[in-house]
Amino acid sequence: MVEEKGHLPWQRPWKRNESFPCNIDRPKDSYKGINFWILISQDRKSPYWLTNNQVKKFGGKVKIDEKGNKEQGTMIVFWKFLNDKSDDSGKKKIPFLRYYFVYNADQIEGIDHKIPQTETENIPLDFNPVDAAEMILEEMPMPRTMIAHGFNRAAYSPFFDKIEMPDKTAFVGVEEYYSTLFHELSHATGHESRVNRKDAFGAGFGRENYSKEELVAEISASFLCNMAGIEKTIDNSAAYLGSWLKRLKADPKLLVMAASAAQKASDYILDA
Repeated sequence: MVEEKGHLPWQRPWKRNESFPCNIDRPKDSYKGINFWILISQDRKSPYWLTNNQVKKFGGKVKIDEKGNKEQGTMIVFWKFLNDKSDDSGKKKIPFLRYYFVYNADQIEGIDHKIPQTETENIPLDFNPVDAAEMILEEMPMPRTMIAHGFNRAAYSPFFDKIEMPDKTAFVGVEEYYSTLFHELSHATGHESRVNRKDAFGAGFGRENYSKEELVAEISASFLCNMAGIEKTIDNSAAYLGSWLKRLKADPKLLVMAASAAQKASDYILDA
C-alpha cells in the first residue's frame, strides 16, 4: 500500500534523445500524426528530412542507387482547415489537403555542413534482455510490430493502435524498459479488438476515466513484471500510483475496479 506522506516522486525512467523524424530546418519540431508513422517506417539512419526545394537550397543532390536511378522520396501529407469564403459568418471551414515528397538526409549528397548537431545525453550502450520478459513479449497475442522505438516519450495511440517508446538504450536500466513497455501494452489491451475496456480512451488528463486507466496500466505492468521476475521498479510504480491518491480517496472502489481490469489486461498479454 502506498503511504500518503513520504513516498518518493515518480521519476522518468529514460533519457531523452533526438532520434525522431523532423524537418532539417526545424530539428526540435518532429513530424506528427500519420507523417510520423510514414517516416519512422522508412527505417532511415538520419532523423532529418528535406523537401526537394531544401535540397536545391542547400546545394545538395539526390544520391544515385545501385541501379543508376535517383533515390526515391517519401510521400507525406499536409492538411489544415481554411475559411470558406462563401460563408459570410466566417465560421465555416473547409479541409485543405496536399501531398509532397521528402528525402532523408542520408539520401542526399553535399549537405553535411547543413545537418544540425544535436546534443544527446550520455546513455548506456548495453542492453541485456530479460529472458522471461522477452518470452512474454514473444508469446503475447498482440504483434510486436505495433511497438515503435526512437521517441522521447512512452505512449499508446488508440487511433493508430501503436505504441511509442524511447530507444532501449535510453532507459536507466533494462528493468525500467520492460516496466514501461508493459505499462503501454496494458493500455493497448483496452482497444476494442482486444479486452475492449469501455471509456478507456478519450478522457482528459486528470479525469476519473483517465485516472482509472492509468491505474489499470500500472497495476497490470506490476503483475507482468512480477511474472518476469523484475522487482527493481516496484518503488517507482508505487510512486506513480501514489500520484493518484486523491482519486483513490474520493472513490475507494476505484482501486478495486482498476485491479480487476488490470488482471484482465495482464491475462490478455500472457494469453492466459
